[in-house]
Amino acid sequence: MSGGISMAGIPALYHQPPAALNKTVAMKTVDTRPFEQSLSLVPPTLSRSYPTESRVLDSVRFPNIFTSATATMKTRYTPADWSQSNLNHYSDADSTRGVSERVRDDAVRLVGYTYDRTNIAQRESSQRLGERVSDITFWRSELMQELDRMLAETNRLNDSRRALEHALRDTENPLHVTKECLYFRENRQGIDLVRDQPEESLLREVDTIKDCQARMKNLLDRVNLQQLSRNRAARQDLEHDTMNKNHALTIDHTQHSLHNHSAGITYYPGIERVDNTVSVPDTWAEFSNRNIQQSQSERNSSQRLRQEVEALIAATHQDMWTAWSTSNTTLTQRLGESNDTRNKLLAHRDRVQREMNDLERHIDMLKKAILDKSAPLKVVQTRLEGRTHRPEMELCRDPPQHR
Repeated sequence: MSGGISMAGIPALYHQPPAALNKTVAMKTVDTRPFEQSLSLVPPTLSRSYPTESRVLDSVRFPNIFTSATATMKTRYTPADWSQSNLNHYSDADSTRGVSERVRDDAVRLVGYTYDRTNIAQRESSQRLGERVSDITFWRSELMQELDRMLAETNRLNDSRRALEHALRDTENPLHVTKECLYFRENRQGIDLVRDQPEESLLREVDTIKDCQARMKNLLDRVNLQQLSRNRAARQDLEHDTMNKNHALTIDHTQHSLHNHSAGITYYPGIERVDNTVSVPDTWAEFSNRNIQQSQSERNSSQRLRQEVEALIAATHQDMWTAWSTSNTTLTQRLGESNDTRNKLLAHRDRVQREMNDLERHIDMLKKAILDKSAPLKVVQTRLEGRTHRPEMELCRDPPQHR
């Protein structure tokens, strides 16, 4: 067969309707006897001798094979049709195999593509996790360094505060002495009870000491109620941020170390739709940077305040020393004037002796008062240390989150 035969090449007889086929059938006489009679070897007379069997055979109607065979010969396919059908099946099989081969090739390319994309995505995610770990480590280091500097500055400020408190307590003794001097000078009798230079110097000394105490108390309130509180707040922010950084660093380091053969990896359906982050990388870094800047600002304020404390202690010491020196000078002059009378000298000596005894008793009292302040100081420091262990969490919307 030279080539494929289309449906147009099929003989026209195949497309003719049954009516046309009937017109081509030759007209001839056909034996219309029952099929069993036409084929039976038994004579008709014998057949009629068995009415029962004859009725059974009469009831069976077989097709007229001669008429059916004639019609069938007119409606069968041609060899060309059979060959064309086989060629069509071959072509369909070739087309199907071609499609299947393309599908298999696409499947191989898709497997390779998804494998490469998965590896690239995993490497990129691991790289970004590594970068994230580096960022957290950097900011944690910055926070820890600033925290150490803040702790050192707070300790120095506490030393300055204790020095200021000690200086404030030390003013009580000169004030008491001055008041005692004024009190004892009130015991003068008669004409000796005069408003002289020593009395005016002692009154100015009392005013000077009280003014120094007021300035010390004001500065001490600034140290205790303001600067130390702000230092503690900044330190707590740094400790809080550092603790969160440590927790996040542990988590991200663990996630960065995971690989395809790690133990404990499993499916978490829908986890990629969970978004409980509270920040983005810019705000995350700005948060830590703001804590560090706030701590630096408080450290600068603390340093300036320590300088004020040192300057105030020096200034009040100088003022009180000047007032005391002036009082002593005037008293000395007054004593020189009083040397003319022996009785006055003896009375003055007795008063000085009593004053010295009173000073010693008050010194002992102040020492005991200083010792009594050790327990409250321990309580305060213990409370401050205990508040540094408060825990909390940190979350961030960073590039690994998108992976």
